[in-house]
Amino acid sequence: MPVVELVRPEWGLIVPELILLGTIVVVLAGDLILSRRQHSVLTWVALAGLALSLLSNLTIDWDAGRSTFNGMFQADYFSLFINIVVGVAGILSVMISSSYVEGGEEPEGLPWPEYLALLLFSILGTMLVGAAGDLLMIFLGIEMGSLAVYALTGFARRRATSLEGALKYFLLGAFATAILIYGMAWTYGATGTTALDEIAARLRPVITGEGGIEASLLLALLLLAIGLGFKIAAVPFHMWTPDAYQGAPTPVSGYMSVVPKVAGFAAMARVLVQALGPLSDSWLTLIAILALATMVYGNVVAIAQRDVKRMLGYSSIGHTGYILVGLAAYSGMSADDRSVSSVLFYLFSYAFMNIGAFGVVTWLQSRGLGVTLDDFRGLATRSPLAAIAMTVFMLSLMGLPPLLGFYAKYYVILAAVQVGLIWLAVAVVVMSAVSAFFYLRVVAVMYFNEPVGDWKTQRTPLLGTGLALMAIGTLVFGLLSSPLLDLAQKWVQAFGVA
Repeated sequence: MPVVELVRPEWGLIVPELILLGTIVVVLAGDLILSRRQHSVLTWVALAGLALSLLSNLTIDWDAGRSTFNGMFQADYFSLFINIVVGVAGILSVMISSSYVEGGEEPEGLPWPEYLALLLFSILGTMLVGAAGDLLMIFLGIEMGSLAVYALTGFARRRATSLEGALKYFLLGAFATAILIYGMAWTYGATGTTALDEIAARLRPVITGEGGIEASLLLALLLLAIGLGFKIAAVPFHMWTPDAYQGAPTPVSGYMSVVPKVAGFAAMARVLVQALGPLSDSWLTLIAILALATMVYGNVVAIAQRDVKRMLGYSSIGHTGYILVGLAAYSGMSADDRSVSSVLFYLFSYAFMNIGAFGVVTWLQSRGLGVTLDDFRGLATRSPLAAIAMTVFMLSLMGLPPLLGFYAKYYVILAAVQVGLIWLAVAVVVMSAVSAFFYLRVVAVMYFNEPVGDWKTQRTPLLGTGLALMAIGTLVFGLLSSPLLDLAQKWVQAFGVA
């Protein structure tokens, strides 16, 4: 009988995650110690924890590509980039959420410490997905993040729309989770392992041998694609998205449009590229079709929306399609493969421009306005800086140079052209042109219409600072995109593709 040797975990590889976990404990302890009016202090605790977690990545030797916990946790360049994206997105999300306590009160009965703890738990789950070396770790990370986001969606519990959106999200999420774990079970049954690298190693002889692929493998692949397709809101697994975005508190809508999407795409990269890379001929066409259907549906339906949150929800579906184009460009033949790096860069870009757009909506709501197009009327007259920020975010989401969104789409298109997916690259360009209608409509309303509604004076310095950082970052990181793309390209080293 073989002897199983217990290896001591390398705790130094999980320092960012440990710092985040410690921050969650401090935030929950602060709920017991501080009075309700002192809860704004916890905002700075959360921001400090996220910043320290982000900076602690500098203490890890990513070149070594080491793993711990028997290979379930991998410290490589892919996990580093995911840590950067979710760390930045977490800081920006806390800043735009701060309007709930900057006025001295927590509206709609929102308990601020619990809000922050759930937000941080979701970020922690996403970081675990990015570093996962095993199907079980992917599942645990995704569910840790998902359960927290389900609760955040229904956090405005005095509003029926918030509870309705959360319930739809939870029920559909439960079905998707069952399908995902069933796909993982079939994968284990076909390969005899849940370790990603081992799965790939055991599939290579099957692919290179004579005969067709086993039906069990194709079924596993289909189930995994469906389960993960829900997590990223790909068509036709998108049904929860508009209602959840519209019903959730606006800062939560901004957060859930980015971080759960990062978790979903990180899982797709780990599962499809790292583990099921040998089966790429079987899943590339499926991903390409999903990409086309998702970008077309999201952009076309967004045209009819006058609720800005709902419009951004459908827009988010469209952007999922753009990101899927990058994944569909996987070739697996050389270190020049730009597929996963374009996906990672797009996720980083999307964090700035989409959280920023929801941040402006939050800024308007804190001043007594709503979330429809009419509430944006004359914003340039009332607050030129807020209008400029929203204009930057809308133009970046549209893909106008030299903003960050342009380079995100450019690298995705470049990856598609590199492998001959010209039709998919053309679809990205055409759908970006279609999206110009609903993005520019917001800009036109802000600058060419008279203000309506009452305007309430409200000081939200942290929210305003966050909007400024995102607007500036959308421009600066667009002009300085090469270093980020070079870091993202090191996914090849992380996955061992050469």
